[in-house]
Amino acid sequence: MRIRSKFFLVLLAFSLVPLLVVTTINRHHINRLGTTLADGARENLTQIVIRDLEQAARFSADAISHDIDRLRLSLHFLADAAAHALQRPDPRKAEQIYTAEDFKHPDKAPHDLTLSWRYRHPTDNGGQAATAISMEHPVFVIPQGQKAALEAPWRRLAQIGNVLRQIYSHSGSLVYRVYLGLENGVHVSYPGHGQFDAAFDPRKRPWYGQAAHQADTSWLSYEDASTGRTVFTAARPIKDSRDHVIGAAAIDFLPEEFFKLHQMQTQWSDRTRAFIIVSHSPEGRPDDPRVIARGDLHSEHGGEIADLPLARVTRIAPDRLQALARQMQTEEIGTIALPFEGVDAIWAFARIPQPIEDKIHLLLIVPQTIVTTQAQRVSENVLDLTRRIYRITGIAAALILLLVILVGWLGARTIMKPLEVMLAAWRQLADGDFSVRLNLRTGDERDALADDFNTIVPKLEAHFNLRQSIALARQIQQDLLPHTPPALPGLDLAGDSRYCDETGGDYYDVFQIGEDGKHYAVIVGDVSGHGVPAALLMTGARSLIRGLATLEDDLAARMTLVNRLLYPDTSDSGSFITLFYLEFDMARRGLRWVRAGHDPAIVYDPRTDAFTELGGSGMALGIQPDYTYLSEEALLGASGQIIVLATDGIWEAHNARQEMFGKERVQAIIRRHRYEPSIVIRDRLFEAVDGFTEGRQEDDITLAVIKIL
Repeated sequence: MRIRSKFFLVLLAFSLVPLLVVTTINRHHINRLGTTLADGARENLTQIVIRDLEQAARFSADAISHDIDRLRLSLHFLADAAAHALQRPDPRKAEQIYTAEDFKHPDKAPHDLTLSWRYRHPTDNGGQAATAISMEHPVFVIPQGQKAALEAPWRRLAQIGNVLRQIYSHSGSLVYRVYLGLENGVHVSYPGHGQFDAAFDPRKRPWYGQAAHQADTSWLSYEDASTGRTVFTAARPIKDSRDHVIGAAAIDFLPEEFFKLHQMQTQWSDRTRAFIIVSHSPEGRPDDPRVIARGDLHSEHGGEIADLPLARVTRIAPDRLQALARQMQTEEIGTIALPFEGVDAIWAFARIPQPIEDKIHLLLIVPQTIVTTQAQRVSENVLDLTRRIYRITGIAAALILLLVILVGWLGARTIMKPLEVMLAAWRQLADGDFSVRLNLRTGDERDALADDFNTIVPKLEAHFNLRQSIALARQIQQDLLPHTPPALPGLDLAGDSRYCDETGGDYYDVFQIGEDGKHYAVIVGDVSGHGVPAALLMTGARSLIRGLATLEDDLAARMTLVNRLLYPDTSDSGSFITLFYLEFDMARRGLRWVRAGHDPAIVYDPRTDAFTELGGSGMALGIQPDYTYLSEEALLGASGQIIVLATDGIWEAHNARQEMFGKERVQAIIRRHRYEPSIVIRDRLFEAVDGFTEGRQEDDITLAVIKIL
C-alpha cells in the first residue's frame, strides 16, 4: 500500500468522524439563523448596490466625457497646426521624412524602429503579427509618382512632427493613432509604420469623407486600414485662409481603453458587464437603443467595438426595452431591474456629457445574485453569536488538532527512521565508498528507493571510472599538442586546439625536420566525428606523420605513405582525416605543402591588402588506400605576410540565429590586426568565434597563425 494512502486513511478516520458529528448538531442552528439574517439584509443590500452602481456609472461617464473632450481639444490643435504649417513658406531646411516604403527597408527605416503588439496586423495565413513602429518619426504616404510635384505640402507638414508626438504622449494610452490627410492625397500618420497598401488614399477613408462635410468635429467607428481593427475616430476638417477644406485631421482611440479606467471598477461583482450605447437607433427610434462598445471590466482585454441593437445583445423583451429607453430619455442617471442572459440583474445607466452631441450612455449590468451572496455572507459572519455552536466547534477543532498532531508525530517518526538510514548511505556514497548498500524492507515505496539505490551505485562507480579514464585520455592528448612551439628563425608562429568534448579529433602539430634548423612543418587537420574515437585516430595519424618525416624527404610521397598506412584503421569505421601539411624551407625561403581534403590556407599580404590561398588538390586521408598525393611549392612572401591554417570549426560556427561565422569575418580580423604579433591574431580569432556563438561550441576548432618576419 502506498505511503500516502496509509496517511490518508489514518487522518480520515481521526478527522472525518468528529466533523460529521459536529456538522450534524450545528446544521439546524446554522440554517435557521442564516435564513433570518438573510431576509433582513437582502432589502438593505439591494439599496446599497443600487447606489453604488449609480455612482460608478456617473463617475465613469464623467471620466469618458473628460477624455473625449481632451481628444476634441487635441484635434482642434492638430488641425490648426496643420493649417498654419501649410500656409507658411517652405522651410529652409527640409525635415527628414520616412515614407511607407522606407519603413519596409531596414537600411532606410528610422533608427528607433521596434515591434509593437499594440499595432498588430493580420498576416496572409490568417494570424496576427507585431507591427514595426517608430515613436520618433511619423510616416508620410505620398501618391505614387507625385513626390516631386507635392514636395511643398509634405515639406511643410514635416514641421508638425512634434505636434503629433505631443498629442500622442499627453493622451496616455487612450490615443491609438494621430494622423491627417490632404485633398492632394498626402497622408501623415503617427506612430510611423509601413503597413499601407500601394493604393492607399486618405480621401477614400470614411473619416476623411465625413470630416470634409462637417463644420466641426465628427465621431465615427470604422476599420483601420493597416491593422484591420475597428476603432473610434474623431475627425475635423483642415481649412485654408479662405475657409476652403484642404484636408482632414483625425485621432483614433480604442474602446477597451475606456473599460480599463479604474473609475469603472465596482466592489460588488467580478461579473459586471459594461456597455456604451446610443439611446436611439440609426432610424431615429428612441425605443431601440444600439450598442457601440461592450466589455468586461475585469478582463485584461478591456472591451471591443460593436454595432448591434441592445435587444439583440441583452435578449430582453421589447416591452421591457421600451421602459428602459423611456427612462434613459428622461433621466441623466438611473437604475432598473431587468433580466440579462436569463438571470435577474440590476441595470445602472448614466448619460455621457458633452462634447458628443449624440445621446450616449454608459450602462453597467450586475447580476442580482450578488445581493443574495452578500446576505449569506452577513449571515455567516454573525454565527459567532451562538455560543453553543462556537463552543462545540472549538472543542471539536481542538480534539481534531490534537489527534492530527499525535498521528503526524508518530507517522513522521516511523517514516524518518528508514530515511535516516538512506541518508547515511548517500553520505557514504558522496565520500567515495561505492561498496555501500541498503538492506531495508518497509512494505511501501521506500523499498523501491532502496532497490534503486543498490542498482545505481555500481553504475555510478562504472561512470566514475570512465570519467577518470577520459580525463586521463584528455591529459595525454593535451600533452601531445605543441604548447610551446620551437623557435622558428624568420617566423612568428602561434596556434592552439580547443575541443568541444573532453577529447577531440582536431590535429595541430609543429616540429623541426632534419638537424639543420632550417626546415619546419606546421600541420592542421580535422578527424571526422568527436570524442575518444576521433582522438585515437588523430594520435595514430600524428605518430605516422612525425615518424615518416625522418625517413622520406619527398613530401608528396610521404603523405601517400601515411594515407596507405592509415587506411586499415579507418576502413571499417568510415572515419577520415582532412589535413593541410605546410613545410617551411628557411634556407631558400620556400614553401611546400600538401592539401588532403582540407580547406586551403589563407594568405594575407598587408602591402597590397589582398587575400590569396594556398590551394591544391588532394583527397582526405583514410578514404582510398592507393591514392597518390601531389605537393605544391611557392616562395615566402615579404616581411609582414600572414599565413593562417584552420579547421572548419571556425568559419562554420553558428550563432543562435543559425548564421555562420564565415571566412569574411576571419579575413576582417586578420586585416584589423595585421601589425600585431601572431599570438594576438590567434587570440582575437578565438575570442570573436566565442562571442559569436555565445560560448556554445559545437565543433572542435584549431588555428595556426604564421607571420613572416
